[in-house]
Amino acid sequence: MSVCIYSPSEKIWGGGQIYIDNLCRYLNDHGMEAVIATSEPESFSSPAMRMASVSSKKRRLFSAPAVAKRLKRKGVQVILLNDLSSLWLAPVFRLYGLKVVSLLHLYLQRRNAAGLGHSWSEFHLLRMSSRFAQKVYSVNKNNQATFPVPVEVVGNFISSWFFEAAGVEAKCYGLGVVARLSPEKNIPLFVRLVAKLNDISPQPVRALIVGKGEEEARVRKEIERFGMEALIDLRPWADRSELPRIFDQLKCFAITSYHEGFATTLLEAHARGVPAITTRSAGFCPEFVQGWGPETGLVFDPEDLDSDEFLRTVLRLIGDSAAYAESCRVKAGKFTEDRVLGEIHSGIRALMRDGVAAAQ
Repeated sequence: MSVCIYSPSEKIWGGGQIYIDNLCRYLNDHGMEAVIATSEPESFSSPAMRMASVSSKKRRLFSAPAVAKRLKRKGVQVILLNDLSSLWLAPVFRLYGLKVVSLLHLYLQRRNAAGLGHSWSEFHLLRMSSRFAQKVYSVNKNNQATFPVPVEVVGNFISSWFFEAAGVEAKCYGLGVVARLSPEKNIPLFVRLVAKLNDISPQPVRALIVGKGEEEARVRKEIERFGMEALIDLRPWADRSELPRIFDQLKCFAITSYHEGFATTLLEAHARGVPAITTRSAGFCPEFVQGWGPETGLVFDPEDLDSDEFLRTVLRLIGDSAAYAESCRVKAGKFTEDRVLGEIHSGIRALMRDGVAAAQ
């Protein structure tokens, strides 16, 4: 075994987990023996090794030496720490002789008004820990300005099967969101947006929410508070094989997050020809839709919902969504596995070659 991807997350399945599952498969397909270290190996389709629960920072810290020793016994040369939740362990794994790579999905920020982000001490601990990683990759650009070490932006990717033709689905929803129902995704803002659109639209704007999470009860209450029960459908998570069919039912996709990296769902929506609106705070998402190639959507701030002019612009995007379909597909098609995962693969291979050369 040559590479281990360390994943401390539990009871969460989102873009970050999909990313490393595909990365692990890609590494194995391209000549590296790779495995994901996780307390939930059954969640992944790629090779995985079970480790004890590390849901708390204390467990993560005290178990790290034992994990490092176990990996060394198995012949692991490189450990890839998945996201900010594990970056701070970089000094521990370096101490035990492993080469350390960091893969960041979210961007490092001080705690904001919404209560998201890191405290002063956590913020600077993560910055310091990055110095112990031989390579730091990020799916968004924000981290380049935050860390004291070089950060290589690799972006996100879309698998080729997502572009494959499916049965024709009726565009029965003007707007939709596919996300974990958690505080950082700010789904109540999506509910408010749908309500505001219906206040000024001559035709009903139906919407779809697909997801599960700790905020589900709050989301349901918001739907009831705005009287949107007949216009917003709330569905649980679907199997990934069903997602193309779900996106095909949408005229426009929405991201209302307080913060993101580079949302997998945004690429998935575009792969199905669906334009998007995204909050300005959602990592690389706003640059992707408006600053990377032709415009394929809108960028907004929460206060824009109080502007009838903005709401009319959203309605026009929904009405003209078919005109954006080809540009969306072309743009998504540039973010291939070979372009993104291939860059990480090349970086890890270079680290391993350096290790062999040093040993000689």
